[in-house]
Amino acid sequence: MVEVECPFCTETIDLGSDSTGAYECPYCNQDFEYESSNFWEEQLDKKSGREVGKSPGERDDNKQATLQIKERPSILGLVFMWGFTIIWCTASLFATVSIGSLVMSDLDTNDWTPVDGVVTSSSVSSKSGSDGGVVYCLNVDYEYTIDGTTYQGDKVSHTSDSSCDSWSKNADEDYPEGKEITVYVNPSNHREAVLDTGLSGVDFSNLCICLFPLVGIVLLYGSVSQTFSKSNKR
Repeated sequence: MVEVECPFCTETIDLGSDSTGAYECPYCNQDFEYESSNFWEEQLDKKSGREVGKSPGERDDNKQATLQIKERPSILGLVFMWGFTIIWCTASLFATVSIGSLVMSDLDTNDWTPVDGVVTSSSVSSKSGSDGGVVYCLNVDYEYTIDGTTYQGDKVSHTSDSSCDSWSKNADEDYPEGKEITVYVNPSNHREAVLDTGLSGVDFSNLCICLFPLVGIVLLYGSVSQTFSKSNKR
């Protein structure tokens, strides 16, 4: 028969055996690890000079301190996991809603009215990307006339205007100044126009953002599973 003191509630527990392993306190339902007396003696022998003169109670105090330290990282790890999961899911939701609204806006242009237009200027600007590389943004200005009124436009499509990429360094070559083009105008608001409509206007590189919510779902599932596992042990 082996009796130890619970490192959490300090109640005396009869383990029934002298085997190293994990046990549950019947008083506070906390899990703890017990190291057999033989195992403890071996650990003492590894130190410089065998530690003698310590009472069994002092050795138990050392083991209790070790047990309490082992419990803390588990709780802190769970808190960190939930914090990271919440931040990731919130950011992913915001990005998905933003990109999704732009995609829907492009799809809504499918029935806009085509009119003749002309490119007034075009250029490609550059900026530093998040990975340290260079990305390029296409800028196109054009004008079109409806019912005798001339309007100015600068939108290629909703999604393409919201993103830049690393392979469009010479994208302005498709829109030289003075080129006659077809402009698609919102029939209910002639000041709104795009050059690419429907699916042709969707920049599919933006759809990669859909991977982030999937990762968030995996993180959320893992956090919930770990939480329930921790609760069941208690």
